[in-house]
Amino acid sequence: MPIVEFNNNDMSTRTKFILTFVAGLVTGVILVFAFGYYVAMSDRNNSSSDNVVQMFDTPKQEIKADEFKIFQVLPDGSALASYDEIISKEGYIEYGTVVFFPASNEAAYYDSQIITLPKGKCFKQIGTYRYTTKDGMMKTVPAIDIFDK
Repeated sequence: MPIVEFNNNDMSTRTKFILTFVAGLVTGVILVFAFGYYVAMSDRNNSSSDNVVQMFDTPKQEIKADEFKIFQVLPDGSALASYDEIISKEGYIEYGTVVFFPASNEAAYYDSQIITLPKGKCFKQIGTYRYTTKDGMMKTVPAIDIFDK
């Protein structure tokens, strides 16, 4: 019966192969998680930067409205409101002219609040507000405030 001899060189080749395989597997898993983290963070950064307020140097055109109804208060205290609330044929509420009221120290906005224009005052556009709707559509609406006539 022949005696089987193990060559040390063969063992080290097999060990190297196994270690290389395991190292490649671990590296692949780490890269997948790193890529997933990068995608999640870039998506979060993009969604927050979609909301952009651009203010004018001086107030511009007057917005012809007597009152606005707030339908959403944003986390920073600013609000989205509408002028002409329209009930569609299907019974859903659709909003006509949507405007943005910036957060201020003088007013705290809440949902369904009616902002009525005082006598001798007017709404004027002071900038624009760009945001992404729940449907993923980009919208730009006027940012407004109340001024003396």
